[in-house]
Amino acid sequence: MFVEEADVLIKSTDVLTLNGPGYAKGVDLAIKGGRILNVGKDLKYDARSTVNGKGKLFMPGLVDAHTHPFQIFLRGALRASGLKVHPFWLKVLVPFEAEMNEGEGRVSAELAALNMIKKGITGFIDAGGPYPEIMAEVADTSGLRARVTYSTMDQGPESYVHTPEDNRKLVRKWSKGRVRGWYSVRQIMVSSEELMRKTAEYAKEDGVGITLHIAEEANEVDYAVNKWGKRPVELLNHMGLLSSSSVLAHSAFLSENDVKLIAAARASVAHCPFINLTHMNFPKVKEMIEAGVNVALGSDGGSMRALDLFTEMNVMIAGHTAYYGTPYMDYDVISPLDALVMASSAGAAAMMEKDLGSISPGKVADLISVDMRRPGLMPMYNPTSVPLFATGSDVSDVIIDGKPVMLDGKVLTLDEQKIAEEVDEVYPEVQERLRKYAARRGIIHDYVKLSLNIWPDLTYGCKILSLVEVRA
Repeated sequence: MFVEEADVLIKSTDVLTLNGPGYAKGVDLAIKGGRILNVGKDLKYDARSTVNGKGKLFMPGLVDAHTHPFQIFLRGALRASGLKVHPFWLKVLVPFEAEMNEGEGRVSAELAALNMIKKGITGFIDAGGPYPEIMAEVADTSGLRARVTYSTMDQGPESYVHTPEDNRKLVRKWSKGRVRGWYSVRQIMVSSEELMRKTAEYAKEDGVGITLHIAEEANEVDYAVNKWGKRPVELLNHMGLLSSSSVLAHSAFLSENDVKLIAAARASVAHCPFINLTHMNFPKVKEMIEAGVNVALGSDGGSMRALDLFTEMNVMIAGHTAYYGTPYMDYDVISPLDALVMASSAGAAAMMEKDLGSISPGKVADLISVDMRRPGLMPMYNPTSVPLFATGSDVSDVIIDGKPVMLDGKVLTLDEQKIAEEVDEVYPEVQERLRKYAARRGIIHDYVKLSLNIWPDLTYGCKILSLVEVRA
């Protein structure tokens, strides 16, 4: 009797498809040639690899639509009050990237890739960094799906100028497969009109996407109106940068007309919940979704957040419910299912991957599983409620392009111990670079000035510890 072959067969699992029937319990998943071959009960295939799916919930892989992998060494170094220093990104984040050497860049890329895989992120759009070639190589080796780009600007630090021509070389080298080059505009405040127009022209000619930071702060709106007589989104539209291949990060300060322009252009928005809600503004996510805008999720990761889209979903649901719903006793603002779609299917659409983001025969097999046997996840009556309870640490398996990348929590494509040792080796060098930033009062935690064997005063900056001690 002939038995059809499969590359991977996942047995006896639950599946959140995010299309069609939505949820299937106790089924098998067959994968072949990087795509989903079949979903059903008791499938019979001669499989090269079999995965025990019992107790797990499989779903489409998560896509981080806006992340900064080269800022990962800033974890815990930045003070929230430092964001008052304007513009924070130009005075701290951009110089940090500009002064990074290749060795630090490679370790940052490897650590970010490992972090993403462990948290169930199967694809990402790099916001633009100093070493996209390194990021591309690491993503390719690790098995991740990626869009990489230079941090493109020509009016920022002289040591950190990258042009559309630089990105064009990247785009043409990385033009096929999981990892591809894209174009970017780091920020309109550090970009000439020529750079913006060329970026739009080249992206259209090469048929690839553009990622941009836009409408991040009120000062940016003032800057654009004073210089061009247009709001930032209106400027993008005027420059040809607003299209179905554009991914607009943050978009925190939008007018009603801005939303209409984004919707008409069929552009995507990368909403970064924690950063947006705490340091920028409450973006018009509800209005954008109602207008038909493809709103994906981003971590804005590295410097101030873990690369964990599960926690971003949680923050988004709580934050937008409080902002839009609670004052009106109307709590159906963004559902957990909406959040899951934004974190996966919408992210796939932002990456311009039309066969990605759901589970059905013929779709690209980028999948993750959540271990539903964890104490914090059982019992789970409605599987779409997972964003309310899970974190990235509950992810058990990751399959990208039909190939297992992590099984039962063990990453197969990267050496976790080796990366940890590399981080330990590079960390003192990075800390030394941070010392000079510490001199800029209110930006970097004071303890980065201390030697490595001295603990900081952990009460520094705490407003309630003394009150607790008095009441005790």
